[in-house]
Amino acid sequence: MPSRRTVALSSPALLACLALVASAPPALAQQRGSDVGGQPTKRKLTKLPRLVRFVEAEYPGAKKQGGVSASVVLTIEIGATGKVTNVTVAESAGPDFDAAAAAAAARFEFEPAEVDDKPAPAKITYRYDFVMAPPAPAPPPPAPPGGAPGGAAAPEDTTRASPPAPAATGGESATAARRAPASGGAAAGSGDVEEVAIRAGPRTRREVVDYAVRAEQARKVAGTQGDVLKVVQNLPGVSRPPVASGQIVVWGSAPKDTRVYVDGVDVPALYHGSGLRGTISSDLVSSIDLVPGAFGAEYGRGLGGLVRVETRTLPRGTHGYAAADTLDGSALVSTELGERVRIGTALRYSWLDRVLAAASAPDVGDFFPIPRYRDAQLKATVDLRKRESVDAVFLVSDDELDRTVPSPDPARRRVEATRSGFWRAYAKYTSVSADGDTTIVTPFVGRDTTSLAQRFGATPTRLDVASDRYGIRASLRSKLGSRVVLVTGMDALGTASSVEREGSLTLPPREGDIAVFGQPPGDEYALDRWKTHILDVGPHAHADVRFGPVTLTPGVRVDAFVIEGSKRLPQAGNVPPIGFSRMETTVAPRTSARWDVTRRLAFTTAYGSYHQPPEPEDLSAVFGTPELGLSRATHITAGESLRVTDSLTIDVVAFDKRMKDLVVRSRLPNPLRARALTQNGEGRSYGVQLFVRQELWRGFFGWASYAISKSERRFEGDESWRPFDFDQPHVLSLVASQEIGRFSVGARFRYASGNPRTPVVGSVYDARSDRFDPVFGPQGTTRIPAFWQLDLRIDRAFEIGKSARALVFADLQNVTNRANSEEIAYSADFRRRGNITGLPFIAVVGGRLEL
Repeated sequence: MPSRRTVALSSPALLACLALVASAPPALAQQRGSDVGGQPTKRKLTKLPRLVRFVEAEYPGAKKQGGVSASVVLTIEIGATGKVTNVTVAESAGPDFDAAAAAAAARFEFEPAEVDDKPAPAKITYRYDFVMAPPAPAPPPPAPPGGAPGGAAAPEDTTRASPPAPAATGGESATAARRAPASGGAAAGSGDVEEVAIRAGPRTRREVVDYAVRAEQARKVAGTQGDVLKVVQNLPGVSRPPVASGQIVVWGSAPKDTRVYVDGVDVPALYHGSGLRGTISSDLVSSIDLVPGAFGAEYGRGLGGLVRVETRTLPRGTHGYAAADTLDGSALVSTELGERVRIGTALRYSWLDRVLAAASAPDVGDFFPIPRYRDAQLKATVDLRKRESVDAVFLVSDDELDRTVPSPDPARRRVEATRSGFWRAYAKYTSVSADGDTTIVTPFVGRDTTSLAQRFGATPTRLDVASDRYGIRASLRSKLGSRVVLVTGMDALGTASSVEREGSLTLPPREGDIAVFGQPPGDEYALDRWKTHILDVGPHAHADVRFGPVTLTPGVRVDAFVIEGSKRLPQAGNVPPIGFSRMETTVAPRTSARWDVTRRLAFTTAYGSYHQPPEPEDLSAVFGTPELGLSRATHITAGESLRVTDSLTIDVVAFDKRMKDLVVRSRLPNPLRARALTQNGEGRSYGVQLFVRQELWRGFFGWASYAISKSERRFEGDESWRPFDFDQPHVLSLVASQEIGRFSVGARFRYASGNPRTPVVGSVYDARSDRFDPVFGPQGTTRIPAFWQLDLRIDRAFEIGKSARALVFADLQNVTNRANSEEIAYSADFRRRGNITGLPFIAVVGGRLEL
């Protein structure tokens, strides 16, 4: 097999090519190869961006050996300094090519575009061609001054990238028809004329602490089974969740304090209830990023962090895939309906419970509930006019988990059934004006349902919540001169809930409750049905202001909360219930700063004030307190970012979060009527995290993240703090993936401190109930043993003709078969202590066919 010699495209040739179109006024070409023209815009495009540093992509090994060529269309966002700020895949050529092209483009450097003779951001569409070129008969002669470079020996096979088109800046739009140049021995064929569309679009503000992962890399991480959403579990600031849960614990905040957004629309869950799968098809995800705290003014109603998922742009033509593995089966198909409309749909259905039953596996469901889940998505994109489009999206997800803990004594048999689901329908309208103002409007509706039913012997516990959601998110991004970008908008969300609860007043337990796994409920029994309506309207604004190497982002958010309920007091006899309604207004300042000391070193800091309304289930007049108000928090961060090489970065962030007015259970033995909960809780979380990341380099990528932190809570007025129920002082994740020919292999190692628990130091026999009750020691003074696990992944790709591709993989979890403790359990008399262990070694094997 001939060897490959790399010859990077040199910048002089690219600049010479750009000269062919530098004089083109911004407009839309009417046909391929036509002249460009049009009416002048209000702001003049005075300079197009120029590529001054090209980075050659690493040719995927398996594709190289198979002689496969491909083209990846990228959308590259270029900042006003000429640095690439974001790269997304507009038209995919497969995960391997996409990842290689995006990683190379992220390292490009440009001379920035200019509008009215001032530097301005730009977005270009760029086609990266991977070409297996035949050997040239002889090296080209040296180029004359100003001509294309020469003197380099032609490689036997190489990649080549189409030079970028001149970018429209400040919202301008243009199309350039041009001839691709010959360079580095990879000559464009005669008459190789290419039309490059350049469309300005909205630019998402990047938070000071923001960890983004492209879908192409996320699906190769070991332990995720190819699910890109599960990569969040391996990012800095994320604690390991309890087994068989889809919870996200970020920077010491409660799971319900972190918000998940899909295209800017709030959804209740990133994962199915078991945590084994994400709720959205990986092939509809273009990127996912985690903001663990100190986020900007665009988002509110949460004290924790943010997880933002962006759906991918549907490609032209007809595409699809079908996949199956040990856990589930899934499929996707997309096509275009004419020139302006593209549509795609995906679905997934689980069968793990039937696989285990067919294999006569042990009843692992005793402590690890075996999930049954389903989800589906539908997306349609309509291009209305130039720089104007609508994305219509429908999401639906459904979960069922059942668990039975048997016992010879029927009075001690425990049964738990959980049902959850949601759907969302939204339309995202995007418009970019001629002068660069970007408008995004996203109205949405949906419904969330959860149901928890527990039975310990003859004692039932049930909680059912059904919430109708509606809202709108709108923003306008305007450029005010060369140094200031202003973003204004509104974020509104309404939640109308119907809640029904019966059973013990203390089950399910709350954070901070002193309890032990398997503890029977008390003898008290209560029942309540109520309705709530919580509406929040949050106008917000922030500005990106540049002073040379320093960028300041001051912002503010004003929220008006309306909290209503059907019962202010427990119902007595036939007396009609009396409802309640109140309004709370908050002002939340947010600000951040970034100082680019050099091209490779930057310092960052951020501050923010945050508010969160009470949960509908806490507004019960029997089980909660209808008068609950807003919980509050402040976030402060300071960090350093160092780019060691073009593909290796090191980020260090210190954070501090202070929380107050947290909802906790009343300490009174007999709480006042409609006062079972109070807002006397306080919290603090602080620590330092390190993130070392190697972008794709010679087929390898990976990262190491480590966080050392402390998260504590206390009742207002207490002198001492106690550990937060999800406190994990040490969390380490190591991720690596390498392409070797047609194979891709990866590994993941995780370590996490165990969650705190309250020890049982004795027991007391209750003759009336014929049972033992535990006697507890100091709260939170023991921990579950530390967790560590090694996962491996291997996959192999097969090209089937020119239009199909197959992939087979094995994702091996817990390859050392370590018996990790997930919970502490006691005997019926609380004299013997043991640990409930998690899943043993599991091999998830599957395949995928792409068309």
